[in-house]
Amino acid sequence: MLPSSENSLSNDEEFAPSGEHVASALAPQRFEEHPRLFWIIPTYSVSSRKAPSMLSPHDKFHLFAKNAIDPYNLGYTAFSASLAQASNDQPGYGQGVAGYCKRLGSGLADETSAGFFTTFLFPSALRQDPRYFRQGSGPFLQRLMHAVIRPLVTRKDSGGRTFNWAGLLGSTAASGLSNAYYPAADRGVEPTFTRVGWGIPFSVIDHVIDEFGPDLERRFLEKKPDLAPVPQQNAIPRS
Repeated sequence: MLPSSENSLSNDEEFAPSGEHVASALAPQRFEEHPRLFWIIPTYSVSSRKAPSMLSPHDKFHLFAKNAIDPYNLGYTAFSASLAQASNDQPGYGQGVAGYCKRLGSGLADETSAGFFTTFLFPSALRQDPRYFRQGSGPFLQRLMHAVIRPLVTRKDSGGRTFNWAGLLGSTAASGLSNAYYPAADRGVEPTFTRVGWGIPFSVIDHVIDEFGPDLERRFLEKKPDLAPVPQQNAIPRS
């Protein structure tokens, strides 16, 4: 007995992929995995792709939020507050539990505001990419210079290089905001721009770790390099 045309149509509709499914199958993977460096340090803001996808403002905010609430970053801020307490850094905060809590709150505010301005707000407004794009191979000096100039040179959302206005303006905005809660001796125009200036060499160190950290990890832990999966097209069943 031959199937009716109505049944044949319903079967074709059941197996025929929708436009959404086809687009999903053919589209390249948008996000990549970010394994922790030495199982500890987060690498959300590092990309090893040669042709990375553009981040939308929503993606940049998501990147900022992930960094802001990461346990490592929170723990590092708490540890830094302990060192500042021990060396009596910013003595206007005092000592004791109250002094430590002030330093901890100040550190958390610094990290959150810096991330908000340099990862989300200014990169979204200026259409610049806040990520570090790791070369991963090539001559040592070339990779080193790539990391060293990153605080001053960044990638546009549309591709290509440009001056890192988002990073500079974001750091200045975060440093200016700290005048609202820093001790009186650490407020003002000069301390604000001094903090911005000191932030550049620390950013260089961070990017050198971003560039060469995975190499050191493989060398000392004998880990194999993570290969990014190649997106495959799903087989489309025939009707």
